[in-house]
Amino acid sequence: MKKLMGILFVALMFVFPLCANAGIIGDVSLYLQASSPSGTATFPSLGTINGVEFDYDVSLNGGALNEAFCVENAYSTSGSTNQYTLLSIDSGLSDFGLTASKYQAAAAIAQYYYSNYEGTGSEENMKAAAQIAIWEVIFDSTFNLGSGNFHTSAYTTNANDIWTAVQSLGIPTISTQWALAVSPTITGGTVPVVAPQNYLVRYTQVPEPASLLLFGLGLLGIAGIRRKMK
Repeated sequence: MKKLMGILFVALMFVFPLCANAGIIGDVSLYLQASSPSGTATFPSLGTINGVEFDYDVSLNGGALNEAFCVENAYSTSGSTNQYTLLSIDSGLSDFGLTASKYQAAAAIAQYYYSNYEGTGSEENMKAAAQIAIWEVIFDSTFNLGSGNFHTSAYTTNANDIWTAVQSLGIPTISTQWALAVSPTITGGTVPVVAPQNYLVRYTQVPEPASLLLFGLGLLGIAGIRRKMK
């Protein structure tokens, strides 16, 4: 009986996975590469910046460069390496003083770009448009690229098109393809707004709730069969 209860307990942990609000994934060394397209944009606290770069790529722990998007109004230097903490993108971000819904929307924009434009002839322009759309959902409560805390006249048509498409598809509450990289590293508390800037980064090793649910239900089935045989 005790063994059966143990199996049931483990199974229930997978059916209702703790990773749904996993919070801190771990610390990484993040190398940044920022490049064109570029343009002029106005950010909260920073003001208007000419020649801001719209394309970000990062390497985690010395790995290959992969897509990233800036999500903070702080400065950073292309070619620099800093220590970051990876956070899962889910409702648990509120525990770190962040508005979870904004980062969930930003992750949906990032994934829409990656699924539809990465590797295509229009990837550079659409990457810039996706970055602009992400800044808008992070810094403003309504999507209006002509005014607000963040505004720009660059790539606005494509950015609006991306946001319209993302809204029509729906915004997932958990991202299994992206993580939030914050610096300085944290173990809890509130994420500060300070250089170097924070990023959405491709990170596909975040556990997938659907897969864990299927595995958990399988364990429950095995436990039921074992009990019936006894």
